[in-house]
Order: sequence, then structure tokens, then C-alpha cells
Amino acid sequence: MQQPSNPASSQSLYGRTALLLCTIIGMVIGVTGCQSTWSGSTGYRMESKYSLKNRKSHISCRPEGSNSAVTCALPLKVTPYSLDQLFSSIDESLGTRYRYGGSSPDGFDCSGLVLYLYKKNFQMILPRTASELAALGTIVPKNSLRPGDLVFFSNEGSIIDHVGIVTGPESFTHAARNGVKRSNLYERYYDSHYAFAARIITAE
Repeated sequence: MQQPSNPASSQSLYGRTALLLCTIIGMVIGVTGCQSTWSGSTGYRMESKYSLKNRKSHISCRPEGSNSAVTCALPLKVTPYSLDQLFSSIDESLGTRYRYGGSSPDGFDCSGLVLYLYKKNFQMILPRTASELAALGTIVPKNSLRPGDLVFFSNEGSIIDHVGIVTGPESFTHAARNGVKRSNLYERYYDSHYAFAARIITAE
């Protein structure tokens, strides 16, 4: 004879199954978490992941008036004047429309803006994507940022997909979907997707 079903027993079984699934998911997250660390309200931070990579300590530069590139150590030493010129160029770029793959005043994407500005002001020949830029220079703690540092963000928590330039104590400039603009690093969205910062220039 078929035994009548016991709702309480079924609920207990479902509860144990759900607990087991949660445990497995937690273990999986724990393994992938080795590549990034969680730091409360600041979201996923990838200092450990990118510190362990073979970071690039040199970059190609093309001195003004020269047709040939030379190798420059990172962070590149720049003059206070050229740093001021960077910020003037950033001001001039504000409001420029977003264009995927763009790296000129006709339109910028996030890495294209960095490429354009650092080439224009420091003659640096930088890689094209945000993830490639993320491997350059020295990683800097968020509480030690200086104007001119690069800040990186991750939507997924596993890859770098956005970059901006520090322009103030809590602000950065970047090419967003609605154009080049300044944003607050501690604004909820950017704070939760912040990954890390890197220094590729330093004032003499």
C-alpha cells in the first residue's frame, strides 16, 4: 500500500537539499574569490590578482620631435607643467561623445580617452584596452590616490572593463555612455564596482 506523503518530511528534505546547494555554491565562490578580495562597501578589489601578475614596469614613449620610440620606466616622471597640461586637456574633453573604439576628440571610449590624453601630454604609447592598461605601473591603495593615477572597475568582479583618470581627492574623469564626464569615486555604483588603481606617471 502506498504510504501517504508527509508534508513535514518533504519540507525537511527540501530544506536539506537547499542547504547542500548553498554550501556547494559557497565553496565555488570561495575558490573564485582567490582572485579578488571582498572589502565591504568598496566591492570587489583585485589588488591581489593584479599584484601577482607580471606587471609591466616599462612602456614605449615617443619623445616630441622624434620618429622613433624609446623605452621608459614606469611610473614615468613628468614635469608639473605637463601634469597641468593633462588636466587642461581633460577639461577640454569633458562632454565629448562616447564612441566605441574611439580614441580621438570625435569620440572616446574609456581606454581610448586614456590613450589619447597620455599620448598627447606625455608621449606615452599605451595598450588599447582597459584590461591591458590594468597591468601597467604600480598598484596604489585607494586612500593614497594622486591626480593622474588610473582607476579600474569591473562589472563582473572577474575582468577589468572600465578605466578612468583621477582628477581630485574623490573624483575621476572617464568616457561613460553619455560622454566624457567627472564622477565621484565613492558614488554608490562606482564604489561597488571599484577594482583597484595604478600609478603610471609621477610628478618630478
